[in-house]
Amino acid sequence: MFRLLDRLTDLLAHLAAWLFFATAAMISYEVAARYLFNAPTIWAEELSRVFLVWGTFLAMAALLRRRSHIRITLITGHLSAAAQRGCEIFAMAMVALLSAVAGWYGGTIAFDSFERGRTTATMLDLPQWTLEVTVPLGFALLFAQALAETLRLLAGETPPSGHDGEDAGAH
Repeated sequence: MFRLLDRLTDLLAHLAAWLFFATAAMISYEVAARYLFNAPTIWAEELSRVFLVWGTFLAMAALLRRRSHIRITLITGHLSAAAQRGCEIFAMAMVALLSAVAGWYGGTIAFDSFERGRTTATMLDLPQWTLEVTVPLGFALLFAQALAETLRLLAGETPPSGHDGEDAGAH
């Protein structure tokens, strides 16, 4: 039922991984250019920051689906399976609600920056909205994934327990 969303979030998570790889390459290049050749770039620091922001927000939904976020199971680990499922449903509903709020307000900020023509005030002078639009986009994806996860739980599906197949939470 949610295959398209799952594929999209996986694709965006892979893109995020490549953005993180490119960030490491840019920073490595900048270090070499600056300290080995005394020729720093004007673009590496800012573009690496842009890539980190985009990568972070693009990966959020896939991490939620895989249950790879940090979670603390000190109390819920001692509950019955039904109570754990109830807690999981409540948590997903709260993620959806908070994502909707963050996405809405983030969207208004990005739109305001777009309308006013704000820039990063750096040497590249990038439009500020190119960074800020990641908030409504990332949280819209997280909202959709949280709703999907809520519906999956209500349908009786068993959620994954973490990225490595074991409970990723702290005890």
